[in-house]
Amino acid sequence: MNPIYSQGDVWLAKVYFKMQELFKHRPIVIVGRDITIDIDIIISPITSSEPRNEFDVIIHYWKEAGLRHLSVARTTKIHAVPRSSLIKRIGSLHEYDLQRILQKCRTLF
Repeated sequence: MNPIYSQGDVWLAKVYFKMQELFKHRPIVIVGRDITIDIDIIISPITSSEPRNEFDVIIHYWKEAGLRHLSVARTTKIHAVPRSSLIKRIGSLHEYDLQRILQKCRTLF
């Protein structure tokens, strides 16, 4: 069965870090709309680090999203990843958090 990818879903993904030349498993949130998902998926990385700028969005309903800690979506780090890099769906963002993240994305782009 093929997984369904939806905007606002939180996944564990294998993310490549160029500066360190390695892969890490990181939580991400899908920010691309369903109609844009073909081979690549547009994502925003999630971190448990403190917000660094006005475009980092604190995820208030982190437990409901399946995250282990208070988390932040880094909207300045949006990029596309292949579907094959998504490992496991861990939850879905509360509508409040999703709309705040998408608003920051719109501001940036």
